[in-house]
Parts: sequence; C-alpha cells; structure tokens
Amino acid sequence: MIIYYSLSGHTKAVATQISEKTGDRPYEIELDKPYKNNPLMMVRFTKEKMTGVIPMVKKIDMIDDIIYLGYPIWGKDMSLAMQGFLKANDLSGKTIKPFITSDTSELEISLSTLKKLAPHASIDANFKPENIE
Repeated sequence: MIIYYSLSGHTKAVATQISEKTGDRPYEIELDKPYKNNPLMMVRFTKEKMTGVIPMVKKIDMIDDIIYLGYPIWGKDMSLAMQGFLKANDLSGKTIKPFITSDTSELEISLSTLKKLAPHASIDANFKPENIE
C-alpha cells in the first residue's frame, strides 16, 4: 500500500513511480481543511506549528503489512498533514518504507517523528524508491 501527502506534486510523482514498480494503488492523504499551494500556506503552516495544531485527516483501512509512506519536509520535519495521518491511523505491526521529498538533508528529524508517531511499526530508514525492482 502506498500512502502519501503531496502539496506541490513532488511526493505524488515518487508515489506514482513506486506504484508503477509494485502494482500498488497510491492513496493520497485527504485533509478535512486542505492546504492551498500558495504563499498563504506558509502562514497557516507556521501558525499551526507554533500552536501545536495538527490537521485532521481521514482514517483509512490499511490491509497491507508493508506501507510505502511518502511525505515532504516542512520546517525541518515531516509535514503536519502526515503527522495528522499518523495520529489518526494505527500502523502497529506494519513495516513502513518512508520516502521523503526534501531539498535539504533534514531527514533525521522526520524519521525521529515517524518513530514517535508509529512506535509499534518497523521502519525501514534505508528504503530508497529507486531500488525497487
């Protein structure tokens, strides 16, 4: 199962590449109040981050044991949309293969957040989408 959040389309493109290799259908996280891809998005994000507000997302039924989980880095950590998804959905017993889109190398913080929000899942921190056969 491929689950991702993408605002600009970069993470969606990687999810599509994984889907072409695995045959799994990508599932895009849906927010109750979606972000808009415009300059005001950063104002909303900054306010939410400062006040600890995590966006509400829809819960989904995860039937697969392996979850390809894709998200962008925002403010040196995983997007708040993905944090909302992880709070709403229990990934206990799943193997998570994260694919992270970022222009920076601030990946360790997001992997730490992932471990905190999915404490009973196995996280393959070495997963690289380009290595799927």
